[in-house]
Amino acid sequence: MRISLRYKLFLIILLANALVASAIVITNNRAFDAGFEAYLEQVQSRRLAPLLSALSDIYAEQGSWAWVQREPMRFYRLVSNATPGRSPRDQRREPVLLSDANNTLLIGDPRLERRAYWLPIELNGETVGSLGVPQAVRLGAEFDRLFASQQRRQLRWIALITLLVSAALAIPFAARLLRPIADLKTAFHRLASGDLGSDDVQQRLAVRGNDELADLARDFNVLAETLQRNQQARQRWIVDIAHELRTPIAVLKAEIEALLDGIRQPDPDTLASLFQEIQRLGGLVNDLHDLSLGDSGTLAYQPTEIDLLDVLNTVHGHFDLELARKHLDWALKAPAARVTMTGDPNRLMQLFSNLMQNSLRYTDGSANKPGRVEAEVQRSDAGITVRWSDSSPGVPDDALALLFDRLYRVEASRSRASGGSGLGLSIVRSIAEAHQGQVTAMHSPLGGLVVSVFFPHPSDQPDSGSPAR
Repeated sequence: MRISLRYKLFLIILLANALVASAIVITNNRAFDAGFEAYLEQVQSRRLAPLLSALSDIYAEQGSWAWVQREPMRFYRLVSNATPGRSPRDQRREPVLLSDANNTLLIGDPRLERRAYWLPIELNGETVGSLGVPQAVRLGAEFDRLFASQQRRQLRWIALITLLVSAALAIPFAARLLRPIADLKTAFHRLASGDLGSDDVQQRLAVRGNDELADLARDFNVLAETLQRNQQARQRWIVDIAHELRTPIAVLKAEIEALLDGIRQPDPDTLASLFQEIQRLGGLVNDLHDLSLGDSGTLAYQPTEIDLLDVLNTVHGHFDLELARKHLDWALKAPAARVTMTGDPNRLMQLFSNLMQNSLRYTDGSANKPGRVEAEVQRSDAGITVRWSDSSPGVPDDALALLFDRLYRVEASRSRASGGSGLGLSIVRSIAEAHQGQVTAMHSPLGGLVVSVFFPHPSDQPDSGSPAR
């Protein structure tokens, strides 16, 4: 049987109050019994004071307690006079006890000896005997018994009323305490069903107070906001990918339809245009494939000891003609002739090739005023940093944090015209993270952009042959 948290909390509160009430009843009963016994003993001592005085006088007259055994009725008559309403015969049926100075029982039932309350009989400051009063005699008065029973009954009623009041308070208290949990449960159900809210109506919880439930509500709000952001990013990603794929496919379709209709002839220019679109489509697919491998942690990564300057010089060699065609000067600055590190040479070649292509697309240069592309290598105890800089134009301040987002372009029309898909810098970040590195973007002193790529010390990088994570 499933019991809701509300009733569990109610039962816990009720059980705790029941235990407390029971402990109070037991403790008060014991304290009352002890206090009432002491009170009765004091009352009995005052009540039996004349009897104790009479027994002391007779002992002084007789010189011993021998008369008690010779004249037991005389002893019971003395006791009867001290306890009105009880005859000597009653005293014999339920007698008090008498012992001498050596605690030797002289008269009375030996079975009551241990349970009796003993009052000393004194003569001239010395104890000559003791009078034992059994429990039955001490509590014999009807008023005493009635008073004790009434007090215990009232205490039980108080405990019962306390439990009823605590139960009445526990029900609304449990409901109020669990209301945020109920709201959280409802919100989680809606979240699990895919209802992340819209821009106008969002899945948010009201944060009340500063306790653990409030912290849980804040964490839920952060989770809902993150999921909504991711959903929106995924939707934009799908739309952008569809748009990027649709453009070269539409061009290919139009070109092929023109060939089929005889509008265009399959000459070298037409075939070159088709090949260019196919290359663009293939490059986009390859970039998407690399990004998917990076996301899943299966990006091929074979680290080995390499010279980073050799990688940079090789990249420059691949783009040397293109740099000259666009009137861009190249410079490589390094602290030494060799800068060794542990990394995958093919992936690092891809990283710096993407940076080079980015500079070629978005850096202005002319014969009269050439542009500039620089790669500066810095080495420290923490690792190696490569600062890739180019000249104007730069990017707005609000675009710096978005440059590594997929399909992000500062100018969509210009990027598409230059052949950019908006995935190059995303792949740069993915490869850097595969080497446990980091990438950041900032404004360049040359007027353009600086992409800083940091590679940590080799001991901090993954083992050889392991996939990137």
